[in-house]
Amino acid sequence: MTEEKMNQLIPIVAELARKYEGCDSTSITYEKAQMLMEGILYCIDEYNHSLPHGIVCADISVTEQYRIGSRLVQEKAREVRDIYNEMADYFDDYGMECLHDTVGKGIPEFLKWYNVKFSPQETLLTLDYPLLVDIHDQKGVDAVHSFICSVRTEQRFLRKYDRNYVTAVLEKAIPGYRSMFENVCGIVLMNTLGHLLMAKPLEEYGFRQKEYDKISDMLSGLSVSGMESLLRNAVNQMIDRGYGGDEEMKAYLYGDLKNIAVRLDLAVKNHHLERIFVI
Repeated sequence: MTEEKMNQLIPIVAELARKYEGCDSTSITYEKAQMLMEGILYCIDEYNHSLPHGIVCADISVTEQYRIGSRLVQEKAREVRDIYNEMADYFDDYGMECLHDTVGKGIPEFLKWYNVKFSPQETLLTLDYPLLVDIHDQKGVDAVHSFICSVRTEQRFLRKYDRNYVTAVLEKAIPGYRSMFENVCGIVLMNTLGHLLMAKPLEEYGFRQKEYDKISDMLSGLSVSGMESLLRNAVNQMIDRGYGGDEEMKAYLYGDLKNIAVRLDLAVKNHHLERIFVI
């Protein structure tokens, strides 16, 4: 942003400073003024990202961009609350402590303390539960919104499974998983892919050695990218058949396929597919 445009934001900082604990722009500390300016820039960035291809209308001043962006941030915070309330009817942490704490405890705290006016750029949460997509470059309500949307997608995916199957996979794949920082959806997806490759119903627990050998023959000679492509096709078929072709779900699950392909490649080479497809 140019110096001229930055100067146009100073009156907004002054206005916020007057409202911030009754201070005026001359008595507020440098740190607080910097915090307010970061919040203003965060809202402007929100406005910019709301436009098609990020094209900013030349007729809209940076002041108006901030006003619009601030409203967009407020709307996104309301969406976080709405999604949280929606998930309350079906959310299941499957005994995973970090998922329980981040969603069940963290999100309500965020909604309670998030300050759209003075510090919209503050995330407030560590978001310890790992996702299948990377949101580390996001902050504030953007990070929390992306997080809870991802968790909602996971919950939609997992609801199709019998809960006992999910917990059995978790316990077999990662003993002591309840206290671990692992992604529930990715672990279940990885095991499911073994069933898909073998056209094996999920109800048929366990893989026999001849099934491992067949999967190994199927994957041997494929590069990691080749395995990833094979897995993507399997995911597409699964989502098309079981989830009405949910494109959002597909895109989310794609985020873990390279990781699974790398693990598969090592498992095939070391003859340890039982560590990948556990039930």
